[in-house]
Formats: sequence, structure tokens, C-alpha cells
Amino acid sequence: MRCYIFTLDDCGSTLNAHEIDCNNAEEALQLGSAAVANDPVEVWCGPRRLARFEPERRQERRLSNLGARLIVAERYLREGEQLISQQERVIAHLKREGRDLALAFSILDALIETQKAHLQERNLLAAEVAKRSE
Repeated sequence: MRCYIFTLDDCGSTLNAHEIDCNNAEEALQLGSAAVANDPVEVWCGPRRLARFEPERRQERRLSNLGARLIVAERYLREGEQLISQQERVIAHLKREGRDLALAFSILDALIETQKAHLQERNLLAAEVAKRSE
């Protein structure tokens, strides 16, 4: 069975990928859980994600690290707003042409859900930064 172990950064981007041959999904999960060090790890078998493993985080995060993560979260929010606006323009164009809108609305829904997740992350980080600055 062909499996993959992806090491991710805090924003979910792939840092490293390892392709492994396993006898079963359980073996892939064991290898994935052992691979966790400082960054999250996802284990995939073919096109299916089996699990995500998070490293144990220290309770105290440095304020500068939180500030940097807050800046990234705010950038993702701005980019998300632009993508949502662009998708709304695509939908309006397709509607004028009388075309099927199902896929376009599905993409818009996914963008909105992603934007909600970015907003939640930004709010958590902002609260943490405010708490530590007091």
C-alpha cells in the first residue's frame, strides 16, 4: 500500500513529503505518529487522509511568534476576501450567460468556510497577543 507522510507548517503548507510502502493503514499511522517532532504531520494512503498528528506544544509561546502568526492570519483574511469577491464576479458572469452555477456556488461555499476558519484563527491569535501584552 502506497502511503505518504507530509510534514506541515503552522499554516498547513507542506514542508516535506515522504512516500512509503506499508502493509496496512495501521502501519502508516504508526510511522506518521513517530514522525511528529516540531511540526504537524498528516498521513495519507492514496487520495485518503488517515490522520493528522500535532506535536506537543509548550504552553508558553513567545509573543513575537504570536505576532508573526497574527500577521499571516490577517494576510490570509485579506486574500480570502479578494478570492470571495472574484468568485462572486465569476458567478455573476456565468449567470448572465445562463450557465450552470452549481460548481461555482460550491467553490464559493468552500471559500467562505475557509474564510471563517481564518477569521477564527485570527481572533484567537489576537486575543492571545492582547492577553500577553497586558
